Amino acid sequence: MLRGHEGGVFSAAFSPDGVVVVTAAYDGPARLWDAAAGRGIAVLRGHEDAISSAAFSPDSHRLVTASWDKTARLWDVATAREITVLRGHEGKVSSAAFSPDGSRVVTAFDDKTARLWDAVTGREIAVLRGHEGTVFSAAFSSDGNRIVTPSDDKTARLWDAATGREIAVLRKHEGIVHFAAFSPDGSRVVTASWDKTARLWDAATAREIAVLRGHQNRVSSAAFSPDGSRVVTASDDTTARLWDAATGREIAVLRGHDGEVWSAAFSPGGSRVVTASDDKTARLWDAATGREIAVLRGHQDKVWSAAFSPGGSGVVTAAEDRTARLWDAATGRGIAVLRGHEGGVLSAAFSPNGSRVVTAAEDRTARLWDAATGREIALLHGHEGWVWSPAFSPDGGRVVTASADGTARIWRVFRTTQELVDYVRSIMPRELTADQRKQFSLE
Repeated sequence: MLRGHEGGVFSAAFSPDGVVVVTAAYDGPARLWDAAAGRGIAVLRGHEDAISSAAFSPDSHRLVTASWDKTARLWDVATAREITVLRGHEGKVSSAAFSPDGSRVVTAFDDKTARLWDAVTGREIAVLRGHEGTVFSAAFSSDGNRIVTPSDDKTARLWDAATGREIAVLRKHEGIVHFAAFSPDGSRVVTASWDKTARLWDAATAREIAVLRGHQNRVSSAAFSPDGSRVVTASDDTTARLWDAATGREIAVLRGHDGEVWSAAFSPGGSRVVTASDDKTARLWDAATGREIAVLRGHQDKVWSAAFSPGGSGVVTAAEDRTARLWDAATGRGIAVLRGHEGGVLSAAFSPNGSRVVTAAEDRTARLWDAATGREIALLHGHEGWVWSPAFSPDGGRVVTASADGTARIWRVFRTTQELVDYVRSIMPRELTADQRKQFSLE
């Protein structure tokens, strides 16, 4: 168990190399843990308020933390030494992220700015100034040359990631712009707004390509397909919609839900879309035509999330009815009900190879399941508060869970019986001591 926090742990993440876990909590300091042993490595002291996010550099050597104390901080992961304080913001720091090459950090704040920093020295490169409202997030393009920031001032803005120079204001929305993302190749940007629209923009020229108009309520999310050719949007108006990412032409309305659509996601190959809704169902759709393939019906309460397996052949849904369910992604046939939780299941995730599923729930537990049969493999019991977010390590050999009880925990996942046998042999003495033999009535 990763014990030490005194407030709710709202995030836990493995380093890209899977060696270290970082936890962020409301009690101030972030903490580093040995992912294999679960031993605490270091408490990253320095922040004077809650930490809103923590992210590793791509090479796992550094960490950036963002805090409500108006600062972000860079840390050396090997030594837990604070490299520098990224100081200058006049409001809460809502997010921090490394560039793809790890050379820079961008931070977003509610002081109406984002800031660009040198990730080695902590030197402030530029203040991304221009927004007139809270900056919700900041994201790099895949090549690291551009940054996009959405804001409640009804705009998104594009910035040069080397200099921090404002390239363009994406100014057409009539409501809060709460989401913005680059296409996989970095050539376009999609923005989602409370004005009931999403919009496509050319990332090089900032020219508006198209208004994705048709939703009757705020657009809650938008995502590009893996190849960047399409966009899917989800809305509170009970629909999702598919759009041509080159022209903005509406391909199809994914109509059928009777409640708010919480999320919409493409399969890894881009041929399917899965949506999760307040109406107690998830649905599978053909991503080329928008045809409804199947209604994933069976949950008795709102479906919080739906996710494809890494290979795209399966789907897992998590719902407030205390169950998760596994489905065949080609046909929508129910494979198994993951039953056992005594509270709403908040999230579910596949292991990297798709053979396992982990669920997290309001009943203070996480559970591990066989993705082929739905059989419960293990009860991850020990938390004393809701378990919010489970995640597998990159090699699938461990799971980390974050909880409202102020702790995160690392759990070992045995992928074969032989792995379990080998582990037991490694930690147990070859022969029982005289006392142990007496304890088990062997003498």
